[in-house]
Amino acid sequence: MFAVSSCSYKQLALNANNENYVVYYDDSIPDSLKRTIAITFDNSKLEDKNKTRIYLKNFNSSIYNIYAGSSLRSLEGEISAVIQLEIVNELKTKNKNIKIMKRHNSGELNPFAEKETIKTLQKIIDNEIYNQILLEVGLFEM
Repeated sequence: MFAVSSCSYKQLALNANNENYVVYYDDSIPDSLKRTIAITFDNSKLEDKNKTRIYLKNFNSSIYNIYAGSSLRSLEGEISAVIQLEIVNELKTKNKNIKIMKRHNSGELNPFAEKETIKTLQKIIDNEIYNQILLEVGLFEM
């Protein structure tokens, strides 16, 4: 005899008008990340004990260059972002630090191309933070 079991998967990303959540930001959260998160979660400030509160705070982004070679120039760059996530409802609380790191080749002869690469990687990092928040909220609700 075989038995198949599965867990319910709640798709938060597709429900753009989700009113069960209230998101709070501190001043360190960039506007680009706020706009991305606002796509899914209702940002109404109406207090309700039944709503799950999501606190995003202490965002920190840094760029680190790795120097090597005979001319000691930057060969690689590393962009990292850290954000603190706290999810609270009336029954439980979850705290999580989310850290995303990306590396890029900085041996470009064109400094403008390197700047565009950094901008693109920062957008990718914002999307990965957003996906990680969706995952954590989904796991919190299970």
